[in-house]
Amino acid sequence: MKRNHVVVLLTAVFATVFLFSCAGAPEPTPQPPAAEARPEPTPQPETDPTPPAVVTPEPVPPPSVEPEKEETFEVTEELFEQTFSEVERVIGQLNTVIQRRDYRRWLTYLTPEYVSHYSNPQTLREISDMPILTRNEIVLRSLEDYFEWVVAPSRANARLDDLNFLNPNQVEAIMVIQGRPAILYRLRNVDGSWKIDVF
Repeated sequence: MKRNHVVVLLTAVFATVFLFSCAGAPEPTPQPPAAEARPEPTPQPETDPTPPAVVTPEPVPPPSVEPEKEETFEVTEELFEQTFSEVERVIGQLNTVIQRRDYRRWLTYLTPEYVSHYSNPQTLREISDMPILTRNEIVLRSLEDYFEWVVAPSRANARLDDLNFLNPNQVEAIMVIQGRPAILYRLRNVDGSWKIDVF
């Protein structure tokens, strides 16, 4: 009889321990579903913090304007020979006038522009500064001084070797000196007569 009580008692103890152990054990908490695997973000290339350079268009040049062309004319052989003959005759007359130091007659071969230019005190001062005149202490004060000290020594024996036409009424008379062309006079046709003009 005691043995049966012991068996019952042990069975009750084990049952109690078992019940308490099951009741005391925490229920397993459900685990949150595993987060879906997200793809790793693709690394972006580093951007330059400085803004891109602004390209300014090159300025467009204005349309080119062609300079007005000077009126051209044809110098025929006949025109050249006729003009050469007329200018050669005038230069021969000038040589005689200059050799005689005939200032009054020389004036009749000049254009008004020439007279005005070489009568100008400023022009005369500039010519007076030429080395050949300063060495000889010559100071020009009038057109007559210019004739006496500049024209007479340099133009008394002029010779026409060639003509350069600037336009139908204006030419340059050329003399070749030591193989090099030199302009003797610029001449302009005034009312049918060739006059010495300003360069």
